[in-house]
Amino acid sequence: MQNLRQKADGTAEYLNGSDQATMTIGATVSPRCFHTGGITVTQTTDGNDTTPVTTETYIAEVFIPCGTLLTGIALFNGSAVAGNIKLGLADSTGAVVASTASTAASGTDAFQRVPFSSTYYATGPSTYYVLLQCNNTSNRFNSHIAGNFGASKKTSEVFGTLTTITPPTTFTTALGPIASLY
Repeated sequence: MQNLRQKADGTAEYLNGSDQATMTIGATVSPRCFHTGGITVTQTTDGNDTTPVTTETYIAEVFIPCGTLLTGIALFNGSAVAGNIKLGLADSTGAVVASTASTAASGTDAFQRVPFSSTYYATGPSTYYVLLQCNNTSNRFNSHIAGNFGASKKTSEVFGTLTTITPPTTFTTALGPIASLY
């Protein structure tokens, strides 16, 4: 997988050592298959219905196996939606590389697609981190309750301002948001 790159038409191409395309592979590489923790949702009650703190950023690891163009993040909302959310993507060093605008939370126990301010081409294979902020404690988001991936939170944050994170190396239950890329 490390020598694959997504083309603009959605197909993948195989690269030789000098980063030159040597053959096109007919399979489509969809970022919608890239889930936090590598775990997809199977029912609307999956995860923990987490109450956010407005001064925290919630973090969950996502693995991107090959280069791909990303449009945004689909967050799995919880049992209540209130106020606004802001999402971001940090690279393996913790630097924020893409983010969304502050967006009204919408759709209970469902995925809400939130587009980045501009598309982002993620290189792979590499580990990235989905970041979530909420400005209302009445909002709920679904978080992972079990896993073997980085999941944590960053405290003393200001809503709407995503800052560099320290990439988590351990899993903390009920913190990492359940989300997929798209």
